[in-house]
Amino acid sequence: MVSWSDETSEDSVMNISSSCDGIIKLPATMHDLNFNGTDADVNFLCEHDSMEKALAKLWDMYEEIKLARTNDNLESSFAIHNLTEEKKKLQENYDSLVYADVNALLDAQQQWGVELTNQKEQKQYLEVKITELETVVGNLKAELSKKEEEKKKLQENYDSLYAYVNSLLDAQ
Repeated sequence: MVSWSDETSEDSVMNISSSCDGIIKLPATMHDLNFNGTDADVNFLCEHDSMEKALAKLWDMYEEIKLARTNDNLESSFAIHNLTEEKKKLQENYDSLVYADVNALLDAQQQWGVELTNQKEQKQYLEVKITELETVVGNLKAELSKKEEEKKKLQENYDSLYAYVNSLLDAQ
C-alpha cells in the first residue's frame, strides 16, 4: 500500500514530457487508500515507434555500460596480473640480492676467521721458533765463551811456549 503525504503545491508537481503530444503531470506525493497499481486500460497517446526507439536506446545504454564495466574489469585484471608479476620479479631480485649479500658477508667473515686463525697459528709458531732460537743463541754464547776461554788458554800456552823457544834460541 502506498502512503505518501497529502502535500500538493506547484513545486511538488512533476512534469513529464515525452515524444507524445501531451504533457503528463504527476504530483510529487499522493495519498490513495484504494491504490492497487495502474489500470490496464490507461492509454498513452505516444507513438509505438518512439517507445521502441526509447527502449532500444535504453537497451543500448545498458549494453554500453555493461561493456564498459567488462572492459574496466578486464583492465583491472591485467593491471593486477602485471603488478603481481612485477612483485614476483622484485621479490626474486630482493631474494637474490639478500642471498648474495649474506653469502658475501659470511664468506668475508669466514675468510677473516681463517686469516685470524692463520695469524694465531703463525704467532704461536713464531713464539716457538723464537724460544728455540733464544735457546740456540744461549747455547752458542756459552760455547763461544768456552771457546774464548780455550783460545785464551791456548794463547797463553803459545805465548809461554814462544817465550820459552825464544829464550832457548837466545841462550844458544
